[in-house]
Amino acid sequence: MRRLALIAAVLATPLAHAAPVNLGLASSLNLLAFGNMNVSSSDVEGRVAVGGNATISGYSINTKTGSSALYAGTGLTVGGNLNFSSGSIWGGAEIGGSYTPVASGNIIGGVSHSVGFDFAGEHTRLAQLSQAWDAFTNTGSAADQWGTLHFDATQQTLAVFDIAAADLLKNLQIDNLATGAQVLINVHGGTVDFGNHGYTGFNKGQVIFNLVDATNVSFNGGVNASLLALNATVNPGWGQFNGQLVVNNWNSSVQVNDAPLPGTPNTGGAGGGTVPEPATLALVGLGLGLAAASRARRRA
Repeated sequence: MRRLALIAAVLATPLAHAAPVNLGLASSLNLLAFGNMNVSSSDVEGRVAVGGNATISGYSINTKTGSSALYAGTGLTVGGNLNFSSGSIWGGAEIGGSYTPVASGNIIGGVSHSVGFDFAGEHTRLAQLSQAWDAFTNTGSAADQWGTLHFDATQQTLAVFDIAAADLLKNLQIDNLATGAQVLINVHGGTVDFGNHGYTGFNKGQVIFNLVDATNVSFNGGVNASLLALNATVNPGWGQFNGQLVVNNWNSSVQVNDAPLPGTPNTGGAGGGTVPEPATLALVGLGLGLAAASRARRRA
């Protein structure tokens, strides 16, 4: 009976437009890169986890004031090698590979050479989450009005839209967004350029972009939104993202500010999500297969 109930819950996912939706990560985890991180002259206000290697200079992590950690727990987790030449990391660091300290790279809280974050498990879980979100039934269509793409949230608890990557070059505006509601924007296309334009009606913690297909992302500007772009390399750029970001490789000088999605656990660990057990993964896979069929019918 428990298994049948779980299958029913999974199959209901595409139609269950109930906020809040979140990444299942600790709210304190501001940036998660499963590949490499190569950055300079910027900062991430919250905590950071990198699955591969990290090369960091002129950078601060896990602080807003420069005098104290923003969050408890490990400030930086790196599965591979760390090259940290200048800046400050608050809350210490976990490093799976090599690291040679330098005087100008200040890790406040010390260094541990054991990594507790399950990068492989979280990648599997988030890939399933991205596909599940993409299968959600649209609540409406985005309409182009004089070069501005309008998303009518129609006071929905969770408003869902599908757009093409090229649409992100337009001004974006969310209308009729209820207090505490959310907007999920599924974006399709391998190369995604956010351009440099206005974002009207985007409130912190209320908007998430799900870049289902993206492998290459460019961003210059400023937006209140979170980002799930599991397979994407984010190119060098400028500006600020106010939200939680999940990417493959992070090579941008864009400032990442603390603005977590609602309903996410605030734990001291790098993740905070629960990785599904193998049996659960199989059931989710079954649900996603049927959801994909539903998605295909929806877009036909």
